[in-house]
Amino acid sequence: MPWDSFWTTDGAGANMSQMKRALLPLLLVGLLPASALAQTGPADPQIIAGASTARINVGQRKLVGHVIGTVQVAPDGSVGEVLITENTTESGFEPQLVKVLQSVRFRPAIDAAGQAVAASTEVKVELRQSTGESPKPVAAKMDPELNDKEKARIRRMRCVDFLWEWDLLRKEADNGVTTEFMPRIATIMYATMRSEAGEVVDAKVWKVSAKGLREAADRCRDTPDVPFWEGVFKPIMDEEVAD
Repeated sequence: MPWDSFWTTDGAGANMSQMKRALLPLLLVGLLPASALAQTGPADPQIIAGASTARINVGQRKLVGHVIGTVQVAPDGSVGEVLITENTTESGFEPQLVKVLQSVRFRPAIDAAGQAVAASTEVKVELRQSTGESPKPVAAKMDPELNDKEKARIRRMRCVDFLWEWDLLRKEADNGVTTEFMPRIATIMYATMRSEAGEVVDAKVWKVSAKGLREAADRCRDTPDVPFWEGVFKPIMDEEVAD
């Protein structure tokens, strides 16, 4: 049925036209993909450390060196094109390490309007005895102001923003979700606030932080428009630390 057939054209036509214009944005919002809504930006892509990645076959070769690659991160956090820009490992490792880079999962880049967007970032994979056949991808270049930027972003989050990111991290990292970058920085913020107030509660903060984050996610589902930090997480942590 044509869109206009839902509207009358009698004497109330002008009012109906106004209603149509008012409702159209709401209907369009309902049709937008989830990745286009409910985020707090801007932010660069962030590796989900707890997500599984491809393994390598070491054989008799030595675990030395690293590769650095520029990866294209899609709005859903998956990796597309990979370009190796530096390789100090044995040449035979490179195809396997490309597969490792392709398997990395990200919290995607978020633009200033709050939409998940495609972006590129540099990732490093170092071959170490401690990681064996499961090398750990990390950011190749660390932003010295990253923690401060993340703290400011967390303070701007509403519950709906936090939930979008929390659910994405939980899907990829499972039980390790509370140690991912955003949740960890939220806990650091709270611990720092209490320390600056002269309270020696740091050990208790870290002990209860996982429970506090999960409870914050539960409460946020009922109050999506409430500020995450001031309205939910901080009060929950106050309660948990006081117990």
